[in-house]
Amino acid sequence: MFSSLEFFIIEAFRSFRRSALMSTVAIVTITVSLTIFGSFLLLIMNLGSVVATVSSRLDLVAYTSKDLSLEEAGAIQIKLSKIPGVEKVEFTSKAEAWKKFKEDFGGKIALEEVVQENPLPHTFAVRVRTPELLPAVAKQVADLGVIEEVRYSGRLIDQMRSLVSAVRVGGLSLIALLSFATLLIVVNTIRLTVLARETDIYIMKLVGATNTFVKWPFIIEGIIIGVIGGVASFLILKLSYESVAARIGQALPFLPIFTDQFVLTLIYTAVLIGGMGLGMLGGYISVSRALKNEA
Repeated sequence: MFSSLEFFIIEAFRSFRRSALMSTVAIVTITVSLTIFGSFLLLIMNLGSVVATVSSRLDLVAYTSKDLSLEEAGAIQIKLSKIPGVEKVEFTSKAEAWKKFKEDFGGKIALEEVVQENPLPHTFAVRVRTPELLPAVAKQVADLGVIEEVRYSGRLIDQMRSLVSAVRVGGLSLIALLSFATLLIVVNTIRLTVLARETDIYIMKLVGATNTFVKWPFIIEGIIIGVIGGVASFLILKLSYESVAARIGQALPFLPIFTDQFVLTLIYTAVLIGGMGLGMLGGYISVSRALKNEA
């Protein structure tokens, strides 16, 4: 068994070297396809992270005049709490908001060089019983004269979910086309090797070699092509994503970048397995067609 496996591997590398140019084309194609596939998965994960972050902040937020006194703010808080559908109202003064902002982002952004004075308004966080009540509550809150702006994320979440769905459908269609094109290239690459060795295959069949014995070197060649493409794609995705995520984290610290290492490892693993699978399938199809035509 070991001698047969050794023979398969040696023959696979010989075939790989004989068709070096086409093998390189196949590797590059697999690398590009898998990189796009992995980038699509990372994009979906990050969009999902943004949607989850926004969804966790379904509360309505009302901003008031900067010159509002704390006594006036207390009276407004009572009015807001009496609006039907409101469960809780939390008040944050502009001084408290500015202090928290500096604690969160002061180490990442030189605030003193950008802002000379506190630009933040007084804020009321209004917790609503159900998301369906948000529009009605928002209208009543906005009707209060001292409220300058009302924001709530329900509409944004719906729009972002629609965006995620559109990206998922479009991305899957693109990946399917790329995978099919990549498979064809791998099949044709190994097919050239099969054609170049038709005489050898014919002799092997005459001396009693089975179809399975003939197929394995070409299947292993496909696996080699796929693994090289998968590893290249893995390195590109991992290094580029870590670099981009670090830069975005510095420039936009408030943006929720997806960093779950377990899921990221699964994505990178899927890329590696996908490359090996494409190569193995391409090798199997190419040699199976050749043996079928000879039969």
